[in-house]
Amino acid sequence: MERTKFILDEKEMPTSWYNILPDLPEPLPPVLHPATGKPVTPDDLAPIFPMALIMLEAAAKHYGGKTAIALGDRRLSYAELDEASNKVANALMKMGVSKGDRVAMLLPNSPEFAVIYFGITKIGAVAIPLDTKYKVGELASLFDDSRPKVLVTESPFLEPLVPILPRFKYIEYVIDLGSKYEGRFLSYQEIMATGSARKVEVEPEPEDIANIAYTSGPAFRPRGVMLSHQDLVTEATISGDGFRQTDEDVTVLFALPMHHVVGLVIILLTSLAKGSTVVMLPGLSISGLMETIEKERSTIFIGVPFVFALMVHMAEEEGVKHDLSSLRLCCVGGAPMPTD
Repeated sequence: MERTKFILDEKEMPTSWYNILPDLPEPLPPVLHPATGKPVTPDDLAPIFPMALIMLEAAAKHYGGKTAIALGDRRLSYAELDEASNKVANALMKMGVSKGDRVAMLLPNSPEFAVIYFGITKIGAVAIPLDTKYKVGELASLFDDSRPKVLVTESPFLEPLVPILPRFKYIEYVIDLGSKYEGRFLSYQEIMATGSARKVEVEPEPEDIANIAYTSGPAFRPRGVMLSHQDLVTEATISGDGFRQTDEDVTVLFALPMHHVVGLVIILLTSLAKGSTVVMLPGLSISGLMETIEKERSTIFIGVPFVFALMVHMAEEEGVKHDLSSLRLCCVGGAPMPTD
């Protein structure tokens, strides 16, 4: 595959992150070949493999019982994440979902989000993660634009949609993660309890669409950005190289929704491709964030400037003290970082 060349100050941009940051040690190989177990280079990675195979299946074989995702006291290993996503994949296929069909996800950050996302993409279907803050009218507009065959959500977000669901003839199934509508919609808990964990035989092509990400737009007209398996693998590989991320890292996911590319790709997919652990936090407590970083010995944190400012304020003005020395990398985005 021929790579695009970029020009910076009339000089060719270095082809490797290692040339940009030569003072840092080179990272471990980004991923392992699922068949041979040998290192796969970024040049080989993007054009060859479907996203779910590289991001999860190879990691599950290599890391097995290692924690992939943590939320409070909950721990989901790489093997458990792979198995649970197989159950979702097989359940979707039983519903008639096939390659290219779209599945909408209206879910908060949770281990289940990752399970369902991989279950969708494993069969070549297209995941459509949606913002849980959208109002009913906004969701209706996005449903009409994307025309999902299946909606996966939970009771608090499903309740306001129930009266208008019959309008969306293209939504054939609703999977509910809660229990309020038990018997009326398909139960996620039942899928986990009785579903088949058999590996699906579908292998999407690198150029197949894996994800539609809706961006902000004027007068609430979000644009659906189509991301291929190759796009996701490439972005996660580049991010992991830039972060020098390894299987010893623990990345914090706080206040960044997984329907957004930063939460989903830069944090979740990058971490799984590297064999790292992702620690999720419920709620928006800054003291809870600092406590979790200390408890989990987190090494990477990505956030907006306001969050970092609040952390400094709590430490300096309110006397909230936590040991954050485990952090080796903090990344800022979304707004300019104040110089002070």
